[in-house]
Amino acid sequence: MKKFIALLLCALLALSPALAEDGKILDGRWLAADIQGNVTEDTPAVLRDDYGLFVNKEWILHSAIPAGETTTGSLEDADRTLRERQIALMKDDSLTGHDADLVHKLYALASDWDYRNAQGVEPVLPVMEAIRGIDSLEAFTGYLCDRRNIKRFYPLGMAVAADLTDPGIYITTIGAPVLLLRDSAEYAARTPAGELNHTIYEQLGTYMLMRLGYSGDEAAQAIANAFAFEALMAAHIRPAAARYQADYFASMLNYYTPEELEALAGSFPILDLLRAFGLQPGRKYLVTEPDYISALPEICTEENVVLMRDWMALKTALSVANLLDRETLQQTEAISNAILGASGGRSDDYLALQTVMSLLPVPMDNLYIQAYCTEQQRQDMLDIITDIVAYYRVMLGSVDWLGNETRAKAIEKLDSMRINAVYPDETGDWSALDFAGIGEGGSLLAATGAVEEFLVSLQSQKVDTAVKQDEWDQMLMPTSMANAAYDAQKNSINILAGILSGAVYNEDMSYEQKLGGIGAIIGHEISHAFDTNGAQFDKNGALSSWWTQEDYAAFQARAAKLAAWYDGFIPWEGAAFSGRQVQTEAIADMAGMKCILAIAAQHKDFDYDAFFRQYATVWRMQGLPAFLVTKVATDVHPMRYMRVNVTLAQFDEFVDFYGIQPGDGMYIAPEDRIAVW
Repeated sequence: MKKFIALLLCALLALSPALAEDGKILDGRWLAADIQGNVTEDTPAVLRDDYGLFVNKEWILHSAIPAGETTTGSLEDADRTLRERQIALMKDDSLTGHDADLVHKLYALASDWDYRNAQGVEPVLPVMEAIRGIDSLEAFTGYLCDRRNIKRFYPLGMAVAADLTDPGIYITTIGAPVLLLRDSAEYAARTPAGELNHTIYEQLGTYMLMRLGYSGDEAAQAIANAFAFEALMAAHIRPAAARYQADYFASMLNYYTPEELEALAGSFPILDLLRAFGLQPGRKYLVTEPDYISALPEICTEENVVLMRDWMALKTALSVANLLDRETLQQTEAISNAILGASGGRSDDYLALQTVMSLLPVPMDNLYIQAYCTEQQRQDMLDIITDIVAYYRVMLGSVDWLGNETRAKAIEKLDSMRINAVYPDETGDWSALDFAGIGEGGSLLAATGAVEEFLVSLQSQKVDTAVKQDEWDQMLMPTSMANAAYDAQKNSINILAGILSGAVYNEDMSYEQKLGGIGAIIGHEISHAFDTNGAQFDKNGALSSWWTQEDYAAFQARAAKLAAWYDGFIPWEGAAFSGRQVQTEAIADMAGMKCILAIAAQHKDFDYDAFFRQYATVWRMQGLPAFLVTKVATDVHPMRYMRVNVTLAQFDEFVDFYGIQPGDGMYIAPEDRIAVW
């Protein structure tokens, strides 16, 4: 196995980003400082040429990516602090109540390696045996319809969510499944990111299938069959690039009654599978990929049963890798590390926490709120949000390219925005969930099945019922997560407790540091209400056109200029950004900064240097080269060095404060600036 991993790593070196031979920046402006190894002692770090590198060079030179991880940075530090706190809660036997009981029981299952090693791979062998026994289309459908089967992977995606056009009602949404290569376009023309993902799943799949009883030849054939089945599906699934088109949300609005859905799916038993999954029929369904659903009868055929069976086997084997014994975990971790260039392993407590958080996010969230959330944090966030919302009202009222009709509706949307700061007033209730622990002979696989059944039952109960618009849904957005988010369907700004530490926020920071950290993040998130996605949802969270035709055309033209500018960036040889992919987040970065700078201007003797430095500090990051290949291909956020430099270079306040001149790397002529708002 060690020889195999070493050979694999050598084969993947070609996937790593590389600078031009002379070491200069390929796009002619900034070094891709996020990539580990790009910055050395000899790398120039001049404030007026590369502000992010100037602020963060010493940190970059002395930072280390933790064992088993792919990135480090300020946001990762916040996440690390969060994990340390969660681990302490997970191990605290003094905590009582049903939430604590669930967490402690699952932690014991995940952390008792003697118990897990004694079970070995036995818990999953009956599952794999049942899958290997599928020899007909009827048997495949029967397996999916039998809820006694713990692991079932359907060739379609199913969920219950607020209706896009009527967000006050829950509706069943049906679409395509998540593909292993993420993007359907990868099955027609493989990119470096697609090659990396294919290698990861091919190598992990080979190990896992062999661990679960397949011979080497059987595993190789099963993996080839699984990808062949995904290629059949991918031919009818829209590529990821479609998500960044202006009409994407509108294209998802395809409503079907149960009878119409059954007719659309033809011979494919879609209603039977929905019921088997646990979702009761609703009055109507939202079908996001109707072309795919209509193609299912030609994809799921008797002739393709072996492909379908092996696809299910591969998906199942990959899904249980973290639920079995230590040998399985160590070998799969070694394979992933070799492919991504990571080293070392994560602690047992961290691995146990991953399992607990994946299965019990709401009980863990409740424990975290009780232990670590304070009223001071909440009040700080509410004060900053109040200031930022007040400025957005001024900004929307003064934008010269926005007409009065659209302006009035934008301000109305702003005034209707719900604010969720730090923790909900009422926490989620999972008292109906239980599973067998060590004392009852339980297993992680069985616990996973129990949680999945519980969650499906919660979803099913919601179909055709009213959405509680003021409810903070901890399942979708746990506050014990190092993040902040805008929810377009609830028109809500959500500042989560898990992000409130380190360089992002602490109660003792100066006002300028708070604005440069969490303040800029809040400004960013609120602006999502008016970015290329948020602009399509009204004050109630409904997908609705509230812009005049002229104003929306002007908005799209400004967004297109931003996208075209990002299209011209080449972070390393052979790679390029997609402006469409990152435009919403880039728009939000700049709108948030504009807002915070306007607030700063109201304060006499505002310390701009402290503010700008804090902003650059928050977005510092170092990542493994191979990991960043997939990040650039899939992440809707610009790389972090760009979030610093591109954003700050848009504003006179930054340019004037530091005396930046034409010819400096941080100078962008006013007529070439790309800030949308």
